[in-house]
Amino acid sequence: MENTKASTEQKSESSRIYTLFYSFFLIPFMIAIFGAIFFLLFRFITFETDDASELLNQVKIGSATKRWQAAYELSKVLNNPKTIPTDISFKGQMISSYKHSINDDPLVRAYLAIAMGATGDNYYAEELIVGLKDDSRESRLASIQAVGMVKALEALPQLSRIVTKSDYPDERLAATMAIGFIGSPSSIPILKELLEDEEPNIRWDAAIGLAKMGDKSSAPIIENLMDRDYLSSFPELDFKEVNKVIMIAIEASKMVQDKRFEPKLVLLAETDESLKIRDAAMKTLKNSYNRII
Repeated sequence: MENTKASTEQKSESSRIYTLFYSFFLIPFMIAIFGAIFFLLFRFITFETDDASELLNQVKIGSATKRWQAAYELSKVLNNPKTIPTDISFKGQMISSYKHSINDDPLVRAYLAIAMGATGDNYYAEELIVGLKDDSRESRLASIQAVGMVKALEALPQLSRIVTKSDYPDERLAATMAIGFIGSPSSIPILKELLEDEEPNIRWDAAIGLAKMGDKSSAPIIENLMDRDYLSSFPELDFKEVNKVIMIAIEASKMVQDKRFEPKLVLLAETDESLKIRDAAMKTLKNSYNRII
C-alpha cells in the first residue's frame, strides 16, 4: 500500500516537474527558436546589399520592379568613393546595362545614368552623351546631370543647345549646372548670357559656375546671394534653403576675390541668425581679406 502511494507521489512529482519544464523552459525556448527563424527570414527577404557588382547583377536579371530599385540602390552605393569598383570589367558591364536599358523602364536608365555620374569617372562620358537625346524626360534629365558630374567636355555643345532651346525649365537648370561643373573656359560666354535669364535659379547657377572659374562678371549676383533680405523675396525658399544658398555664395566669393563682398561678409559675420553662416563668413574674411571679426 505504502509502495503504491509512494509510486503515485513519484509520478505526480514527475508530472509536476514535466509541467514546469514544459511551461517555463520548453515553450519559451520554442518561441525563441521560431522568433529567430522569423527574424532571419525577414532579414533575408528585406536584405539590401551594398555590393555594387551584386546590385548591377540585379539590374541585369531582376524582375521589372527589382531592376529600377537595384539601379537606385546602385546610384547611392556609387556615391561613396570607398565603394566604387575600379576594375574595367565592372565599368564595361555598367555601360552594357545602360545601353540595354533603352528599352526598359525609364527609371532603370535614369538611375543607371545617375550611378555612372556619381563615380565622377569620365570613362562613362561617351555613353552618357548618347542619353542626352533619350525620348524619356526622366532618363534625359539624369543624363544631363551625369555628364556634368563626369565633366564630359564633349557634351558642352549639346548642353548649350538644351539651355537655349529646351521647353523644360528643369532641363535648362540641369544643363546650366552641368556646364558649371565641367568648368571649361569655352563655356564662359554662354554662362554670361545666362546671367540675364528670366529664371532666378538659372541666373544663380550660371553665376556660381562663372565664380568657380574666377570670372568677376558673377560678382553682382554672388553679392545678392549673400543677402538674406534679397533671398526672402523668393517665398519658395525655406529657411534651410536660404542658409544653403548663402553658404554656397560665401564659398563662391573665395574664388572671385572682389572687394564688394567684404561689407556683406562683415554683416553676415556680425549679425546673421545662423551661427554656421557667421563662422563661415568670419573665416572667409580672415583668409581672403586678412580681417578678423
